[in-house]
Amino acid sequence: MQLLDSRKLALQIRQDLKQKIAGFKIKPGLAIILVGKDQASHTYVRLKAQAAQEIGMHFERFVFPENTSQADIINRIRALNQNPQIHGVLVQLPLPRPLSADQIISAIGPKKDADGFQFESLKNFRSDPNVLAPALCQGVWRLIQSADQNLNLAKAAILANSTAFGEPMSIMLARQGLDVIPLYPPFQNFQTLTKAAKVVVIAIGQANFLKAEHLAPGVIVIDVGFNRVDGKVVGDVDSASVKNLPGWLTPVPGGVGPMTVAMLMQRVLALYEKNAKL
Repeated sequence: MQLLDSRKLALQIRQDLKQKIAGFKIKPGLAIILVGKDQASHTYVRLKAQAAQEIGMHFERFVFPENTSQADIINRIRALNQNPQIHGVLVQLPLPRPLSADQIISAIGPKKDADGFQFESLKNFRSDPNVLAPALCQGVWRLIQSADQNLNLAKAAILANSTAFGEPMSIMLARQGLDVIPLYPPFQNFQTLTKAAKVVVIAIGQANFLKAEHLAPGVIVIDVGFNRVDGKVVGDVDSASVKNLPGWLTPVPGGVGPMTVAMLMQRVLALYEKNAKL
C-alpha cells in the first residue's frame, strides 16, 4: 500500500494558515484544558500548542490536577466562553474519573467549540450542511482526498466504537457523495462490507484488527486507531498484512494525528472569522 503523506499535507495547511493570520491585527486564540498526568494527553497538548504558536495563533493552556472538581473546570470554561481573546476552547480527553466528559464539554459555547464534538455543535452539523464538521472528520476527509481518486457514489465503510465518531463521519462522507455504511461492535460479518468498499475508515482501538483479506485492491484506508503493543504504537490496521495490497493507507503514528491538529487550527480560524468582532 502507498502511504498517504499526512505530514506534508498538514505542513502545507499550517503554512497557509500562518500566511492568513499574519494579516490580522487581532490574532485568533485557542485555549486547551488539560486535567491530570496522562502522558499521552500532555504530548498531544504540546503538539497542539506548537502548531498554534507556529502559525501565529494566540494560545493558552490550563492544566488542572487530577483531583480538581468538575465545577472548577466548568467555571474555567465559562470564563473562556466570555474571553474575547479566545475563539476556540478544547478539553483534552480522556478525563480522569469521576469527571464527566459529556457534561464538561457541553459547557463549551458552540461558537467556541474548537473540536466540534460539543452536543450543540453536532446537532447543528446534522441539520445544516454549511456547519463545520468536527476537526477529526475534516482531517480524515482531507486524507481521503489526497489519494486523488474518483469517489462519486463510491462505497465507504466506517468502523467505529460508537456513534460519537461514526455518525458525524458518516454524515460528512455522505455529503461528499459517497455511499456510506457505519459499522459498530460486535462487527459481525464486517468483512463483507469492507471488502466491497473503496474507502474504509477505522477507529475502534483494537490493534492490527483490519487485515488484507478484509479489503479489496485499490482501497483507501484511514487508520484512526492508536494502540500500544510491546511498547510500540500501532494502528487498528495490520500494516504488515496489507503492505502488498494495492491501495492507500495512513501510517500510525504520523497519519491522522498531524492532519487533525492542522484541521483544529483551521477550525479555530473559521470560528474566529465567523464570530469575532474583527
